[in-house]
Amino acid sequence: MSEVLLWKEVKTRKPHKCYGCSIEYPKNIKMIYATYVDEEGVFSTHWCKTCDAYITKYFDRGDETGEGEILQSDPERWHALHEELINE
Repeated sequence: MSEVLLWKEVKTRKPHKCYGCSIEYPKNIKMIYATYVDEEGVFSTHWCKTCDAYITKYFDRGDETGEGEILQSDPERWHALHEELINE
């Protein structure tokens, strides 16, 4: 199990792939920058706004996911949430 060391919103300076959906997003957008530590070491990822909202809405504390698994395992809910966020 990994421990979150940092979870903050940043404006990207280059394209980044979201860990939750594996979509590559362009530079100059807001994403979540996260740093974790586990038994293998420290690592960092970026999360898009949709995956961040998905985690908040559907995950319980301590739940984990693999790279790209949020969109792969639940595309209907992910796309619906993505549309909600776009239309805000």
